[in-house]
Amino acid sequence: MTTKEVHINELYPAGTAGGRARGRTRALHLIDVDNLLGDPGTADVHHIRTTFHAYRRLAGYVPGDHVALACAPVPRHAFAVRVAWPGVSVHWRGGADGADLALLDVAAWAAGVDGFRRAVVGSGDRIFLDALERLETAGIAVEVVSRRRSLATALRVRARSVRYLPDLTMGVAA
Repeated sequence: MTTKEVHINELYPAGTAGGRARGRTRALHLIDVDNLLGDPGTADVHHIRTTFHAYRRLAGYVPGDHVALACAPVPRHAFAVRVAWPGVSVHWRGGADGADLALLDVAAWAAGVDGFRRAVVGSGDRIFLDALERLETAGIAVEVVSRRRSLATALRVRARSVRYLPDLTMGVAA
């Protein structure tokens, strides 16, 4: 019987708990829902679920990862976001860049704990350069998942890797 050389990536794809780094096993997902959806007010649960499904596939999400979703505090929209991905942390904050600032708070917290081996920023907003720098300084590898047309050049250039969501057509809002 011959032995085959197996690389760690074959055993444990991106986002799985087997690829340990300094004892860290989980991934952190910082998702700017409104940026990924392209609509900060949609209550179309089907569109939101489809977008989350595409994100999870591209980001290498596995159950047990820490997910922080942030969106505008529009009641129907925030409710639809919560329904579309139950069991995750949902944040909302009003004002200019409110959802982004809520996710930056989560990134600051995550940089101070030793529980994440990688982070995925689900947004194309330039403001997330701060989170990228803070997390990488803490030894956490950072990747980006974004819509191609909403990715800031500075974030694209600085990110370790970038994956693009497909263009998803939104149906009529519920």
